[in-house]
Amino acid sequence: MRPSAIPARALPGNLRLRNIIVRHLRSIALAVAAGLCTSGSLLAQTGTGTMKLAGVNGNSSCYSTSASGSPNECAYTSPYSGQFEKLANLSGVPAWEMPVGGYGPSSTFGPSEDIFCVDFFHNSTIGQTDNYYLTNLGDLGGSHSGWLGTYTRSNSLTKYLEAAWLAQQIETVGAGSAAALQMNGAIWQIMSGQTFYIKVGSSWYNNYSSTGISYWAGLAAANYSQVDPSSWIVVTPTNFANGGTQEYITHVTPEPATLLLLGTGLLAMIGAATMKRTVA
Repeated sequence: MRPSAIPARALPGNLRLRNIIVRHLRSIALAVAAGLCTSGSLLAQTGTGTMKLAGVNGNSSCYSTSASGSPNECAYTSPYSGQFEKLANLSGVPAWEMPVGGYGPSSTFGPSEDIFCVDFFHNSTIGQTDNYYLTNLGDLGGSHSGWLGTYTRSNSLTKYLEAAWLAQQIETVGAGSAAALQMNGAIWQIMSGQTFYIKVGSSWYNNYSSTGISYWAGLAAANYSQVDPSSWIVVTPTNFANGGTQEYITHVTPEPATLLLLGTGLLAMIGAATMKRTVA
């Protein structure tokens, strides 16, 4: 007699527990699958929104595009803190998973999110609020292939992915570390195409102690393929063609692909558990 034919009350305790777990896993997987069926709009992850520059979390240093250090500018480095509201997909569909207080004119600013400056040559001030394009780097195929350069300052996906890889390293080493100062310079060098120098003591270096700006730029070029494009958003001022404020990148989580993997994994678990119960 197959175990599935035994009345539940006659099952040993460990089998009853397994059946309960299997039923719960099946319910969770079905809920995830249902959510995925209704979340197709989440894949269209380019939109518009309002962001407030809430603060700075990084260190500060002086940078120049000249080996002599003239001219130069001293600046706070990333990550900064940004708060988002009024997100909308470009097709009019409410936007994706971002830390926001809500959608539409009555929405409020959500909690602070780390944002990383990829644009050295424009300025922003703490408390400044502006409208931005929000472009997901994983949603650039087909008819969306022209979004880079149209809704962003750069048209290079590789540059943004290299910057994202460096942003991940900044999060690892700590925003206040000396290495993070070099990584920020590497982001600006990559995005601008110009050689950047950082002031250390009274001198200017592009590759201080052989682990400086050019070193990190080289690592980014070698490792950017490790970045999941769909996990990163470019935050570009909507008036960037006329100057505008700084451009940033930031994480977006959770992403639909992660939910899909979760749902697939749960279904596989249920299938395996059911097979074991049937053939036991």
